[in-house]
Amino acid sequence: MPAPSQSHAYTTDFHQEFAADTLKLLRRRFLWFVGIVGAIYALVVLIYAIGLGALAFGVSREMAERELVSIRGGYWGMISVLVLIGVDVGVFVWCARQATLRRNDRTKLLGLTFQFFIYRGVADFLLIYLMRNEGFAWSLCLYHVIACGLLPWTPAQALRPLFFLLPLQAAMLVISHKAGWTRDLVWIFLTIVFLLPGLLIAWLKTTRRMGEFKMRFLQNRYGQMRRELVDARRIHEALFPKPIADGPLCFAYSYEPMRQIGGDYLYARFSPPPIETGEGEPALNILLIDVTGHGIAAALTVNRLYGEVERLFAEDPYASPADVLGALNRYVHLTLSRHSIYATALCMRVDIEKDRLEYASGGHPPAFLCAADGNIHELSSTSFVLGAVGPGDYDPGMVEVRLMPGDSVIAYTDGAIEARNPEGRMLGVLGLQKALASCLCGRAELAAQLLMVVEQHRSGPPEDDTLVVEISRRVGGLVVEERPTHGRSSGLPERRDLGARVDVGEAVPTIRP
Repeated sequence: MPAPSQSHAYTTDFHQEFAADTLKLLRRRFLWFVGIVGAIYALVVLIYAIGLGALAFGVSREMAERELVSIRGGYWGMISVLVLIGVDVGVFVWCARQATLRRNDRTKLLGLTFQFFIYRGVADFLLIYLMRNEGFAWSLCLYHVIACGLLPWTPAQALRPLFFLLPLQAAMLVISHKAGWTRDLVWIFLTIVFLLPGLLIAWLKTTRRMGEFKMRFLQNRYGQMRRELVDARRIHEALFPKPIADGPLCFAYSYEPMRQIGGDYLYARFSPPPIETGEGEPALNILLIDVTGHGIAAALTVNRLYGEVERLFAEDPYASPADVLGALNRYVHLTLSRHSIYATALCMRVDIEKDRLEYASGGHPPAFLCAADGNIHELSSTSFVLGAVGPGDYDPGMVEVRLMPGDSVIAYTDGAIEARNPEGRMLGVLGLQKALASCLCGRAELAAQLLMVVEQHRSGPPEDDTLVVEISRRVGGLVVEERPTHGRSSGLPERRDLGARVDVGEAVPTIRP
């Protein structure tokens, strides 16, 4: 799995979720830090008290008194130590309380950790000064390592309280020194050296935590995107028409998007009966659209075009392929071409009352008219890609051809002819036409069979969305019966000569994942 790019990982959402996760971790770890420091502090005080008690009641009361008097300031110094211990207890309780308050955000809680650490260092320096301890503040190094190990500090954050405490420690050593400047400087140097492990721990923890959280973030986002794409695909494919398995005209299709959702679309609609008579078979309007690009952007464009096509036929149910193609070109040119989005389209209308197929193709791959006698005729493009030129310069160039009983029309998008084999050779229009000629023997499930040919020719996953459509006109005496499917579903039912009996089953389109 390739490493996520910085531009993708470091987004606003990532920083917001990382900050929220840091707040929860900081709140929990700060309580632990206060508790551990408080336990160490209580243990030190208890050991000191036990030692004084042992001197007073076991060895010599005079020795215990001399130990107490040795505190800087005498009895007043002892009172100061007791007051400082009482203040420490209050600070521990107050910090623990603040860590549990939900109103404290990350910035305030992080500042509280700095304040507590600085207070703890200052209090220890005062105790060392009052107790006349000549050693350097080991407690500062110990507390710093514990803080860097528990708290989610970055190396920069681990340095912040030291900018105040290190100069303060140097000043305390200068005030109370007895061994000379050389030893004081050695103590200050050793203090800095013993603070380095805490900084190293902070760096290692921050790096590891950032990497782990980044991976979880990307995994969650990927899962969320997959779920959203499944819902989007369900909505997108709901726009596709249901195959027609009964009546004088039948049509079926097989669809394989390159990704979860694609930019190919099929629209089907019957026009009302002719106005003159109000009777007869209605004409079938078929529209194939292939939007430039793939994935979500192409699917969103398809949804916009779907709304425009619905509006066109709602306003004029008898719109010809030339009218539809011209209106779509105007729409794409005015709204989508500014974003470098274009589309190819093949618009057809089948009128079986007049044995006529009208079509207009805007830059779409050539369709095939398969005659009942086995001949295959190419239906070439008649105009430019949608959106390439303005409405005034666009001529749909509609063409009329005869469509007799037993004839079929095969249309497809460019994913079918651009499929590459392991040597990099495309299937091409000629290759697809040859495959169609070999499939015409069975005359069943042509769309599914052609898509299977494309899959067999292709090496690896699809590089483009692929949609194959078949429109067939029934011959007299032939009826439609559902063909059982084994593992795959197809929109084209099997035709069988059953005389007057009609057995019609619902057909299901093949939409491959």
